[in-house]
Amino acid sequence: MFTLEAILIGLLAAFVVGLSKTAIPGAALIAIPMLATVVEGRLVPGASLPILMTGDLFAVTWYHHHTRWDLLKTLSLWVTVGFSFGITFFVVVGTATRSLEITIGLIVLLMVGLQISKMIQTSPPTDHKPPVSLYGTTGGFTTFVSNSAGPIMNTYLASLRLSKEELVGTSAIFYFVVNISKIPFYLALGQWTEGGRFFTWESLKYDLIILPGVLVGVVVGRWVFALIPQKTFLLIVLILSGIGALKLLV
Repeated sequence: MFTLEAILIGLLAAFVVGLSKTAIPGAALIAIPMLATVVEGRLVPGASLPILMTGDLFAVTWYHHHTRWDLLKTLSLWVTVGFSFGITFFVVVGTATRSLEITIGLIVLLMVGLQISKMIQTSPPTDHKPPVSLYGTTGGFTTFVSNSAGPIMNTYLASLRLSKEELVGTSAIFYFVVNISKIPFYLALGQWTEGGRFFTWESLKYDLIILPGVLVGVVVGRWVFALIPQKTFLLIVLILSGIGALKLLV
């Protein structure tokens, strides 16, 4: 795990995470497969979680005043339902499966396609709101199983026509709370179920080594964020969500 190649991959993945947390939501999906080349099984969500939480801390500090708390209250119930499905999945199956990745990828592509079609349509926008139950449950399940709820939650928030500041601020609080909530469940599942642990001393040492990548990423991200126009920002979020979904499929 501590080879030069593994460290360089981890630093790049950590940089992408930092960039995604403060400028380009959804980019972190690229980082998860990168870390999966260094660790495997349950260590993939386990090793990525501390890196994601470090980025969350900076995003919350800088953008929390843009948070749409009303949206988070609505989401919280359904995310909890998704968590319960995720716990059941790990108890029954043990680790993530290929069929799960394909299912998530197809769902995300459908959501992204619908949202892009709405953005390019010439008719006036309607007040129709996306089904929070679907997004919340699917997002809660996906983030618990693989730390890859970005395409789902970002597509949902983008569909609400939030400003880029509101989208980043709301997602920052959402992921910070959700990621902290995973820790006791990961520890319990690693201790009492088959499939291995989510955290090891080696994985935590690895996280510490690649942590500087997150710090560079969040600083660069904050600078880049101010330069991105609103419409371009939303398109980037949706495109990255679609790419993440395609990666799950192939």
